Parts: sequence; C-alpha cells; structure tokens
Amino acid sequence: MDLNLSWWRVLSFVGVILAAVLVNIVVKLWWVPLRTQKFLRNQGIHGPPYKFLYGNTKEILEIKKRAKSSSSMSTPHDIVPLVVPHIDVWVKQYGRVFVYWVGTKARIVVGDPEIMKQILSNKFGHYQKPMISIQLKRLTGDGLVRTNGEKWARQRRLLNPAFHLESLKSMVPVVTASTTKMLEKWGNEIGEGVKEIEVAEELRCLTADVIARTAFGSSFEEGKRVFHILGELAILAGRSFGKIYFPGSRFVPTPSNLRSWKLDMDIKRSLRELIFNRKKNVEMKKRDSYGTDLLGLMMDAYKNELKDKNNFVRLSLEEMIDECKTFFTAGSETTATLLTWTLVVLGMHTDWQDQARKEVLHISKKEIPKFDSLSCLKLVNMILYEVLRLYPPAIVLPRKAYKKMQLGNLIIPAGIELMLKSIMVHHDVKLWGNDVKEFNPLRFSEGISKASTHPTAFISFGFGPRTCIGQNFALIEAKVILIMILQHFSFSISPTYVHAPATIFTLRPLHGAQIMFQKL
Repeated sequence: MDLNLSWWRVLSFVGVILAAVLVNIVVKLWWVPLRTQKFLRNQGIHGPPYKFLYGNTKEILEIKKRAKSSSSMSTPHDIVPLVVPHIDVWVKQYGRVFVYWVGTKARIVVGDPEIMKQILSNKFGHYQKPMISIQLKRLTGDGLVRTNGEKWARQRRLLNPAFHLESLKSMVPVVTASTTKMLEKWGNEIGEGVKEIEVAEELRCLTADVIARTAFGSSFEEGKRVFHILGELAILAGRSFGKIYFPGSRFVPTPSNLRSWKLDMDIKRSLRELIFNRKKNVEMKKRDSYGTDLLGLMMDAYKNELKDKNNFVRLSLEEMIDECKTFFTAGSETTATLLTWTLVVLGMHTDWQDQARKEVLHISKKEIPKFDSLSCLKLVNMILYEVLRLYPPAIVLPRKAYKKMQLGNLIIPAGIELMLKSIMVHHDVKLWGNDVKEFNPLRFSEGISKASTHPTAFISFGFGPRTCIGQNFALIEAKVILIMILQHFSFSISPTYVHAPATIFTLRPLHGAQIMFQKL
C-alpha cells in the first residue's frame, strides 16, 4: 500500500510538472502573442493576424514566391515589390506602421519618417540594437555596429579620431594606388577582346584591398587573408537565414559549425598576432608609434590599456579584434555595393554618365584625384546620393525597445523589435515626389536636407547619435574610385545583365553586374 502511494505521489508530481510545462508553452506560444496583438491593435497598429507557432512565416514565403514568379517592375528602379514584397503588400493594406509575426516574435515595421526620427534621435539608449545570430556575430563580432549603452559610447569615443577628415586624407593615395591596378587589369582584358566585366566581384576585391591597406598598412597581405576568411563566414551565415533555429544547435559539431569555428579561430589568431607584434615592437623601441593606419590609430586610442597586460588581454584585445572584423565586413561591403549599383545605374543612364565625366575631366582632367578636389565634384556627389536612395546597402535599421516606451501617441511594449525600413522611406512618393522611382540626381542639388520633405527620409548611413562612423570613409573611397573609372572608360549595361536586386547581407545584384567598357 505504501509502495502504491509512493508511485502515486511520483506520478502526481510528474503530472503537475508536465501540466506546468504545457501551460507555459500555451502562454508563450498563444496567449502572449494574442495579448500583444490586441494591445497593438487598440492603438491602431494593425497587420496580418498571428498564426499559432509560425506567425506569418508561411504568408511571407507565399508572397515572395508570387513576387518572384511575376518579377515585373514598372521602372528599373521600382525595386520595393521585388526586394521586400511582403512589406510592399502589407504597407498598402495596413499603413506606414504595422506589425507582423516571425514565429512568436512581433516585429513592428516603421515607415513613418517622424517616428523613425524619434527612435534614431534618442540619446538615452532606449532603442537598442537587437541580438543577432551566432553566425552573424562570428562575422562582425561585438564591434561598434552591434554594441549598446556605455560600451558603445566608449568604443565610439575611442574610434572617432581614426575617422576624422584629417585622418582620412591619407587614405586617398591608398585608394588611387589600388584602383590604378584594377583599371590596368580591365584595360588589358578589354585589349585582349573581353567584351564585358562582372564588376560586383571586382569591386569587392578592390575595396577589400583598400580596407586591408588602410587598416593594416604594411601588413595588408595578412589583412586580405582575414577578409577572405570573413567572406567564407558570410556565405556560411547566409545559408542559415530562413532556417528554423533550435536551441543549442550551434554547439552541434555539424560540418558547417566545425568550419565556422575554425574560421573564427583563424581570424582571431591572425589579428592577435598583428596586434601583439606592433605592441612588442613599440615596447622594444623598434617603432616610434603603433602606426598611422586604422589598427595603429586604434591601438593608440587604447594605449593606456595596452600598458596593463591583463586588462588588455581580457577586454581591449577582443574589442580591437571585433572592430577590425566590423570594419572589414561593413566597410568593404558597403562601398563595393554602392559602387556596383552606381556603375549599373550609370550604365543604364548614359546621359548622366556623360555629364558626370564632363565634370570630372573639367576639374581633374585625367590626373590622379586629390583629396582637396573631391569637394568640387557636385554632380558626382549627387549621383552617389541618388544611388544610395534608390539602392540603400542596408534596407532596414533594426532596433529593440529595452523597456516599455512612449513613442509619440504609441506605447511600445518592452522587447518588441522595430524594423525601420530605409527602403520604404527612400521610395515613398509622399516624401520624394512623383518621380520617386526615377533616377534624378538633381533632387540633391541643394543637399540632403532639402532633397525631400522630411529630414529622416534619407537614412542610408543612419541618423542621430548612431550615424555610421564610416560614412565619410565610404563616400571618399567611392568618389575616388568612380572618378578614376570615369576618367578612363565609358560603359553601358551588358545584354546579359539581369536586373534582380536582392538582399544578401546588403542589397546586391543577385546575378552579378555585367558591364561593357570602352577605353577613352
């Protein structure tokens, strides 16, 4: 009898545990999402209804499938229905601010520039960068782009000197030297009868070379090796997008995980050696400073901590490694993407290309560009801005409310992700006018602030305190490279080119960018 009673107690205890687990699952997967949905709807934030467990994932896939099968654009630059078709459908149905569900997580899409301004202008860290997948973290680390709060403020303060205009002047000769090699290669290929060049990969290699030389100076070959490793990590991270994540799966020794672990260790080992070698050379007085490249300037910013070996190993070394990874990934990718779309667009609109070349040859003829002459190139600058408007490298700026927040007339629950869709505001007819889908650089003739009806309508580099620290670096590099291409070649879109913008980390041409060049 006592034994039966004991078993009954055990079974009762197990039953209570299972019931508690079941209740917890129902609460998280059903009751909490429905409560959140009702809370948002009461404030006028509508969207496709939440579906148990999957959210709106199936609907998103169906809409994307339909968009891919139709793949028609009213103009070459009407890319929103192709790149984010579900957003395009739902914004027309629910307005500039709406909510949709990825699994059990609510995402509020924000396409209202005034609300964007309030979020991006917040100086108190109430809207933070959300957590990213382990695959992306291996790619970018916890660099300036990803950090929040006091850590972000400290890293921004330490890195600011490396991105002052005076510091960036010295990068122009590096850019011109690397670009000269690429143009000579193109010239030789054209001379041998090559009819077209796939410029997307060519420009990625060029910007990688520039980043390697700018960041690591004489150690640029090692820097290029790091870049190639990051490229492979990017491919592995890309393969994980859209897949269901199972808790703990990143620890399973699958071929993909094993390769990611090895690549991540290789990068850290390479960057540690570079940093320690410079530290050692300065300590042994073989060098007077850490150097004038980005790594040297960064080490100089950390010089007080470099003296404390324990603190350096524990904190500063890892921070510098992450900043190097971020600089490589964000810096090279953003500029390469901008230049790729610029060549594509100018290959479509050869009249604007001719006008830009006329300006370039008038100001600098065929001489190597100098930093002081860059500010004189008004039309080239407007062209780059217009390309950034039509084809923003980052189509969304994600944020997360770390606590319950009042946002205008709205109350945002803690933990809700806010998706600030730059591609939406960049293509909004109410902000840019009836020619919003057309390539018209003259809209920037009086600067960014007067190009549209709202200051937050152009956010290719963010807005407010977290405006991209590398904005000037990217624009200077892009301007110098574009000038040199215009000086030496005329070009047009190849008949083999397929216009298919797609998000692969940044907004890239899905099938490459085939351009036909002619020597001038």
